[in-house]
Amino acid sequence: MTDVATKPRPGTSLRGFSAPLILLVGIVVVPIGLALLTTGSEAPDDDAYVRMAFASVAGATIAIITVLGLLADRIVRRASASTIAIFTVIAVVVVPWQLGAVSGAGDLLLTRLSL
Repeated sequence: MTDVATKPRPGTSLRGFSAPLILLVGIVVVPIGLALLTTGSEAPDDDAYVRMAFASVAGATIAIITVLGLLADRIVRRASASTIAIFTVIAVVVVPWQLGAVSGAGDLLLTRLSL
């Protein structure tokens, strides 16, 4: 075996972490973790509603940055066209979804605060 056979292809990992792991953490784990950290066990007051809205926006922002960052990384590293196409499709799905979540968080906050 040569060293070439054991090394990952260029553009398949980012500083030792695989792209699917980064996507999973950035799109699912961190936003859910933020939501769980800001959700209390008692009846929420106005401050709790604001914290939950900010956590929702922060989670959506992290998801958008994760997807666009991985897409930019693949383009800069000159990955194959199919890899860039896959990350483009993921970005086209995730970005509008998360922008809708940001809008929904604002609407929900206004409703909960009765404004």
